[in-house]
Amino acid sequence: MSEMRIHFRHLMLYEFRKGSSVTIATKNICAVYGENALSSRTCRKWFQRFRAGNFCLKDEERSGRPPQIDEDKIRDLVEKSRSLTVQEMSNVLKIPKTTIHRCLKKMGMVSKLNVWMPHELTERNRLERTTACMSLLARNKHEPFLKRLVTGDEK
Repeated sequence: MSEMRIHFRHLMLYEFRKGSSVTIATKNICAVYGENALSSRTCRKWFQRFRAGNFCLKDEERSGRPPQIDEDKIRDLVEKSRSLTVQEMSNVLKIPKTTIHRCLKKMGMVSKLNVWMPHELTERNRLERTTACMSLLARNKHEPFLKRLVTGDEK
C-alpha cells in the first residue's frame, strides 16, 4: 500500500475527529495536495467506517485468490508427469489455469509436443547437440548424404 494512501487516511481521520463534514474534509485535503488527490466518494467511505467505530487505517482482508502460490507444488507435479495439461494441473491443485500458466512461464517451462520441458538447454543438452552435429558433418565428408536431399520446390 502506498504511503500517500495511508497519509490521506490519517488526514481523513483527523478531519473526522475535528468534526468536519465529508465535503469540507475533501476540500481541505484537495486544497493542499491537488484537485485529484482524493475523491469525495473515498472520503465518504472512510467517514462511514469511522462512524461505525472502525478506526483501523489498513485495508481489510479480501476474499479471492490466495496471496501466495506454492511454486514447489507446481514444479513437483510437472516433474512427476510432464504430459499433464494446464487444465489437469488446475483441477489437481485447485488453482486457476492462468496462474499455473504464468508460474510455468516464470519457471522457464514451455510445452513442446504436449510435454512440459525447460526452455533453456542444460549443459548436457548442448553437449549432445554439438556431438550430433559434429558426427553428421564428419559423416558428410566421407559420404555426402546432404547432396541427396530432395527439395520439393525446385524444378
